Formats: sequence, C-alpha cells, structure tokens
Amino acid sequence: MQSAADRVRHVHRAVLAAEATLRATHPWLRHQDAIGLGLWLLGVAAIGTAAWAYLHGWLPAWATVLAVALAASILHELEHDLIHNLYFKGQPWLHNLMLTGIWLGKVSLNPWTRRVLHLRHHRISGQVGDVEERLIGLGERNLLLRFAVAYLPFVGVPVVLVRAIPDAPDWQPLDPVPLWHYKRWRQRIDLVFGTAPIWLTVLAVMGQPWAVDLLVILVLPNLLRHGCIALISSYCHYYGDIAPHDVTVQNQILRHWALWPLQLFCFDFGATHIIHHYVVQQPFYIRHWVRKQAWQALEEIGTRVNDFGVIARANRYGAWPIAAAK
Repeated sequence: MQSAADRVRHVHRAVLAAEATLRATHPWLRHQDAIGLGLWLLGVAAIGTAAWAYLHGWLPAWATVLAVALAASILHELEHDLIHNLYFKGQPWLHNLMLTGIWLGKVSLNPWTRRVLHLRHHRISGQVGDVEERLIGLGERNLLLRFAVAYLPFVGVPVVLVRAIPDAPDWQPLDPVPLWHYKRWRQRIDLVFGTAPIWLTVLAVMGQPWAVDLLVILVLPNLLRHGCIALISSYCHYYGDIAPHDVTVQNQILRHWALWPLQLFCFDFGATHIIHHYVVQQPFYIRHWVRKQAWQALEEIGTRVNDFGVIARANRYGAWPIAAAK
C-alpha cells in the first residue's frame, strides 16, 4: 500500500465489506427511507416533548437545553445525509419537508445553502477555498476566535467569513438580487436565526417571558450543539499543507475519552467523520455501526489518532507529534 490510491482502496473495501455483512445480518436496514423518516420524527418529537415539558414546568431549563441539544444533534446528522440525497431522492417534497423541519429545529444556516458549501468541502477539503470548514474555525490560530466561532457564531463567523471570501473567488456568498427580493426569503430567515441570540437576549432582559422560553427551547441548545460540532469538526480536519484530493491526509480520528463532553452533542463526530470521506454514500447510523472495522483499516494505512498537536499547529498536518495521545 505505497500509493495514496492503494491506501484509499484498502479503507474503502474494509468499510464496504463491514457494511455488507451488517446489512446481510439485519435485512431491515434496506428500508433506508423509512429509517431516515423515523429518526427525523424522533428528533422533532424529542424537541417538541422537551419544549412542552419545560413550558409546563416539568423540566428545568438546564435539562431542556441538554435534551434539545441531543435531539438536534440527530437532526444535524440527518441533514448531512439529506445533503447527500440518502433519503427520498425520488420524492423531493418529502425530502425538502425533512430539510425544513431540521432547519427550524437547528435554527441555523438553511440546508440548501449548506449543501452547496458541503459538496464544495468534499471537492477541496483542507484547501484555502474550503469555506464550510473555515466558517467553523478551520486553520485559525487564534483560539479565542475559534471559541467565538463555535459558541458565539454571530460574533465569530463574520470575522472568518471576511477572511475566507478572498481565498474563494469562485464562490459567490450572496445572490446578485437584493436581500428584500422574494428569491432571498431563505437568507432573510437565516439572518433572523443568526441574530436570534442577540435580539432574544435583549427582549428577555426587557422582561419578555416568551423570549426567555425561545432562548431555553431553541437558541441555547443549538449554541451548545453548534459549539461542540464546530470544535470537533474543525480539529478532526487538516488544513493548508495537505495535497489536494488526497483523502488519506484530510482527517484524523478523534476518539479520546476526554472529548466525550463535546462528542455527546455532535453524535461522536470526531471518531467517525473520517469514514465519510472514504465512503460518502453511507447513512450516519451505518457509519457508526462499522466504525471499529473502519478504524482498524485506517490505522493500518497510518491514519493519525488523537493528534492534539493539531491545536498548536492550527490544523496543519505538519509532523506527527511524538507524544500523541492514544
């Protein structure tokens, strides 16, 4: 396995073989659309139930924030699968209904815009034009800015966006039509969602109880979820000094026990996302199920595990640290 292509084939075959065995053992996995819809309904129902319990005084605010953040992390994984057209590809109305429900549950960037950014990420992962990852801090050396991007995105994201735009001249962040044009309705909602922590906090301080409720039910849980996925995702990717299109150096495996407080709210993303770069058309629940077989193949080709030195190196691949945690 000397060449990068050989290493990619080795991992690809191992992951697909593990998936084939899994599907043969559990025939119900062939109902992929139904599974996706069921998980979507579960996530939406969990958010609704937590909100109802909080509003009726049965669930404290802190527990509501944690419960909604966990449910939203499932919706985030489903959104990612939908971006890759893994559910209801032939039924666009249902596909878009699921995306809409996820958008409202996550109060984040609309998934249709995110699809453009994410597919771009797969084409140029780790390069300066990888806007999606740079918007969550990839390559930034300033740790305060990275935490602002993660947990205060309405403060940090505009800063990194200004830096990223000149490096991606082929990417148009804004449509030529003005913001008030009817074609820009999704962007207007994105703006409302993006600034929600600010205006809802102001209204809450002014004594508006409904603003407090929205902060607890939707905004704070999703700030927690976004912060966890932003830190884990940005640090499991490499940036800047890796060869274009070489999947073997785009990611590492982050599975250290100390990361569990973060991994909990992003569905163990750091430990499994690398598998997605090798096998794109695979639902997230399958990816988690075959992770041990994938890890074995990945480690056989020299994939880095728990490379915490990436923090000091600002995501540069650099040299493998001697004292890397295992």
